[in-house]
Amino acid sequence: MRQKSENLYGDVRGYLCKAIYKGQYEDGELLPPERKLAEELGVSRVTVRRALDLLEQERIISRVQGSGTRVSLYYGPRDGQMDIVTVVAPAQNEFFSRMIDAVQTRADAQDSLVLFQQKPAAVPLESCLYRIYSKGLRNLILWKEDMALSEDAVRKLKGLGMNIVLFDAVDGGPYVDAVCLDNAGTVRRLLTYMRRKGCKNTAYVSWDNLQIGSLKLREDTFRKYAPDGKVIPIPYEYHNRTERIPQELLRDALEQIEACDSILYAVGELGMVCEGILHDRGSSRPAAMIGMMQGAGELGIHVIEQDFPAMADQIFRRLAQQNSQDSGWAPKTCRVKGNTVV
Repeated sequence: MRQKSENLYGDVRGYLCKAIYKGQYEDGELLPPERKLAEELGVSRVTVRRALDLLEQERIISRVQGSGTRVSLYYGPRDGQMDIVTVVAPAQNEFFSRMIDAVQTRADAQDSLVLFQQKPAAVPLESCLYRIYSKGLRNLILWKEDMALSEDAVRKLKGLGMNIVLFDAVDGGPYVDAVCLDNAGTVRRLLTYMRRKGCKNTAYVSWDNLQIGSLKLREDTFRKYAPDGKVIPIPYEYHNRTERIPQELLRDALEQIEACDSILYAVGELGMVCEGILHDRGSSRPAAMIGMMQGAGELGIHVIEQDFPAMADQIFRRLAQQNSQDSGWAPKTCRVKGNTVV
């Protein structure tokens, strides 16, 4: 263990937490005896004992006379503060500014400070999140988008005492909360709009990355309620640079769109690219998309967008429950109805 401060017992605590997070000591596993830990870390047994006292108070370990010290992660709510909330999100996403504005407004209303962390490109997300935890930050809003993160890492972070809400995730899983657009309901509403327009042959355009839960749920819902509809996937590698979508690929997609009497775009950026070209051609059909983009009204696109203020309210409610031991908190996925804006 590298001793970084005069607070040696804090360093020992940090060392053990990191070892638990990295799987050196699994939940339910015995830790080495105090004497052995002291020798390995080059500190006194008093220092080790004080560190273990802290971990026991935090419900990270349990100690039973005669049985030793065991990792015993607690996944329920803990009494805590919401004075600082950390947001990890993809700043390059089209909707990032609206999301962070809504979070900031909601945080200001309760005098919370918002810290933003953009995941470094060369660092795994799991390492980035543990670094946040190691700085003593305990409230996390995570917009994972397409970043890889194992459920085991989420479980350990929660067990170590971090309060987590996943943004734009369709399922938070058994350990944390999630807040997202009501994706299935939104697709059904847009299909209803098309049918009221008399459309019977709706195409669906989306990115092809179905590892992203919201994209998969939207496509699954479309296939369920429009089983004869045409699904047109666009390679996800262009999601942050739509101007680089190959012209041949676009031509093929537009030909398929023009063979249908209406079109539903799963994401706003694809709607703007395709409808912009079709508008210039003078080709017109009812179009709808998820997510408001500048210029959608001029192109006549019917839009349902995320209600970011309502989503921020849900996020802070869920964090508040995780920070109250008596709240009866249990993991929940909150699906927020979108707003029709065009």
